[in-house]
Order: sequence, then C-alpha cells, then structure tokens
Amino acid sequence: MKNLLLLILLTPSFLMGMHHKSEPIIFYLDMDVAEGKSGMVNDFVEYLVATVKKTEPDTMYYKYWVAEDSSKVSLMEIYPNNEAALFHMNAFAEAPHRDQFLETFLVTNFQVLGNTNQELKDAMKAYTCLLYTSDAADEEDSVDLGGRRI
Repeated sequence: MKNLLLLILLTPSFLMGMHHKSEPIIFYLDMDVAEGKSGMVNDFVEYLVATVKKTEPDTMYYKYWVAEDSSKVSLMEIYPNNEAALFHMNAFAEAPHRDQFLETFLVTNFQVLGNTNQELKDAMKAYTCLLYTSDAADEEDSVDLGGRRI
C-alpha cells in the first residue's frame, strides 16, 4: 500500500518533468518471493538494478522495494515511450537471469499505465494476464491478455 501511495505521489513529478510529447509507460509489480528464495533476494535485486542501468539506457526509473522479511517485493519501472518499454521486455526475454527471476518472484499484481501499443501488449502476454492502460480506462473498457477480464 505504501508503494502504491509512492507511485501516486511520484508519477505527477515524472510526468510534469517530461517533454509534452512524451508518452511514458509505467510498470508497477507486486510480487511474492518463492519459498526458499528469500535469503538471496537483496543480492538478486541489486544485480537486476545494476544490469538494467548498464544495458537499458532509456529506462528512466527502475526501483525495487523489498519487505523487511524478504517475503514480498514491489517494482516500479518507468520508460519514456512504448519503444523503450518494448526494448526492456525483449531484453528480459533474452536475459540470462530471466528464469531465475521467474523462479524467484511470483507476480501478484502487474499494472501498466500509459498508452501501450499493440506490439508492447503482445510482448507482455507471456508475463501477465492483467493489463491496465489509460486508453482502456478512457474507453471504459478492459484489456484481456488471456487471463480474467478486468
């Protein structure tokens, strides 16, 4: 809940500071840590942050919050546009740490804010069944990625 409040507080600052033609894409994930994996979470998160900073120069913000008992993790990612978010999704799909990520974290909530294009939506299908987008909210519609309809 604190992270969602932080997201609400930080988002206007990021959006106001960006060029008026920018169409940012924000990923927000809540995840449970798989049984037996909590002891290595902090080191793994440090590795992930360093890797994204090194290999994805268009990533504007990439931050994890780890619960005190290492049982839960939240992640917020901000990209300047669909292309940068898609680059991240493709990089993740090919990353040597992809399987370890999927074995360590069980995604319980994955929200995407911004006007996502179809190519990005397609790239995300393998990782989430829930996708919230501002265009869906504007149209009072939902997006179905093969899971339950929201």
